Amino acid sequence: MIEDIWKQSAKGFTDESIGRTEEQIVQKETEIGFKFPSLYREHLKIQNGGYVWKSALIHNKEVNELLYNGSTIDPIINHGGYSTLKDVLLEYMDKEELENSSEFDFLNLDRLPILSHMDGHTMLCFDYGYNVEKEYKEPQISYFELECAENGFEERLRVNSYEELIENLVYYGYESTSFYIGLKSDKSIEEITEQFYQVYNERLELNEDDGYGWYNFKKWFSGKLDINYSLSVRVKLTPNQFLSKTYLLQNHKEYNYILEIDLRTGVESFGDNSDFTKPIIEEKMKPLLNSFDWKFLLIPYNKENSEELIKLKKKINTTENDKPTKEKLPPTMAIVNKGFWHKIKGLFK
Repeated sequence: MIEDIWKQSAKGFTDESIGRTEEQIVQKETEIGFKFPSLYREHLKIQNGGYVWKSALIHNKEVNELLYNGSTIDPIINHGGYSTLKDVLLEYMDKEELENSSEFDFLNLDRLPILSHMDGHTMLCFDYGYNVEKEYKEPQISYFELECAENGFEERLRVNSYEELIENLVYYGYESTSFYIGLKSDKSIEEITEQFYQVYNERLELNEDDGYGWYNFKKWFSGKLDINYSLSVRVKLTPNQFLSKTYLLQNHKEYNYILEIDLRTGVESFGDNSDFTKPIIEEKMKPLLNSFDWKFLLIPYNKENSEELIKLKKKINTTENDKPTKEKLPPTMAIVNKGFWHKIKGLFK
């Protein structure tokens, strides 16, 4: 089964964003003169471009952000827009200048259909052999720098295929630091927030806005939860399905609620060391989660940051005596916190 890579729009599908038909895809292939990779065609049939959940790329054993600052995979538009890198370059370079800009003996920029316009200063393209005489049947993927390139464009990265690109995309980096937990429950969202309060003595606040365009719920809840006096997480509780009938996490429709946990205070690099922070978050949330059918649905890719890891371990091993004096907790909360710290400190001695 083909994995749905897309972030579905909270407002629902439009005529432009809904998956393309076979006929529409063939029409675009005819227009550009190349056949798209089979996996890309299947992705277009699910949704016509947009944001993806996994936006960082593992390349040469390192992970780096790729699709960031609002970058999307471009929708296919028949008979309109820029189709190739050449179309973009001709906006500020004349044809003769462009033809003389490369060090290659052979250059055919029409063989570079655009996969993503990125941030406008870089481009991600299908490469059907732009610098070799024999055209590639199956395209590779090339990443080009435009703004700082001496000759107008410079290739910075190459992946052997679209399939390899997708296989090496991971959930990491900017706006990819949260842990997403799915909950199956017949309870109302208000009942779950009340249960949260009973466990942690912290209220989640009611929200009715659209979360800067990312949400479309009648209501959702958010708040802060302390791990200890120097570590805290931001918590969001939402339905999984938007009012438009699209989903926050459509690959997990069986979970009707989503709990988003984001470590935000006490760390400098929010997205790193997820193998270390995941069990901390899980242990903290277990008193709530154990009454539900639940599962981690999305976990940031583990990039080890040794300097930050040392700081984290020091903060996790903080003793009760190191905490600032606070108002005495209710007896039930004291029991929960005591058990939590006993387990956590045992994990990371």
